[in-house]
Amino acid sequence: MNFFEGELHRMFGGNDIIHDPKIVGRTLLGKLDDDLRVKLQFVSTGIAKHYDAIQISILNRTEGAVDRETMRFGDIIGLKNDHGTPNVYPYMWEESNSKAYWYTPVTASDKALIADTVLDYVGMYQSEGMAMSL
Repeated sequence: MNFFEGELHRMFGGNDIIHDPKIVGRTLLGKLDDDLRVKLQFVSTGIAKHYDAIQISILNRTEGAVDRETMRFGDIIGLKNDHGTPNVYPYMWEESNSKAYWYTPVTASDKALIADTVLDYVGMYQSEGMAMSL
């Protein structure tokens, strides 16, 4: 399991909204109900290999894209200090040797807040029948 897969697993593993999740690289794909799927992907919004956001795609399995939203980590958990520089958007950095890590300090509670925000948004697409059966 690489760094990104581990972060997706820690943030979104074991939730009650995304069923049968599959994680590969920077992407998680799972079911919301019989027709809807969700795709979560760490993305860069400006600088290559600075993954500062998570892109959420809601997909209908037969009709395609329903919605897409990009949430920047800094908009959810606030700006951080980056090696002495205040007010920097938090991001994950991938070095040229493919080693990846959080470049700015991000706590477990920060990650939980990111996950909760994403899952609140995704949960709006879950059918009432799926939500009530859990």
